[in-house]
Amino acid sequence: MTVRAEAHRGGLTRLYFGIAEDLGEPSYGSVPGVGPVFFRHEIPTADEPLCRAFFTELAHLADRPIAF
Repeated sequence: MTVRAEAHRGGLTRLYFGIAEDLGEPSYGSVPGVGPVFFRHEIPTADEPLCRAFFTELAHLADRPIAF
């Protein structure tokens, strides 16, 4: 899995959940992955640091990089 965060208007951040085609691909970041996106979800921008912390911890546990 890979998650891409993208700032959006109206104080929202869009999270794009996709399939990682390479395990060296960052699991969370602002750079789009090469695999397909299968889910999109909007969160308040103020909540993005909490999501980043959660996915950063998952990345560390799975030995996956993050990129921002």
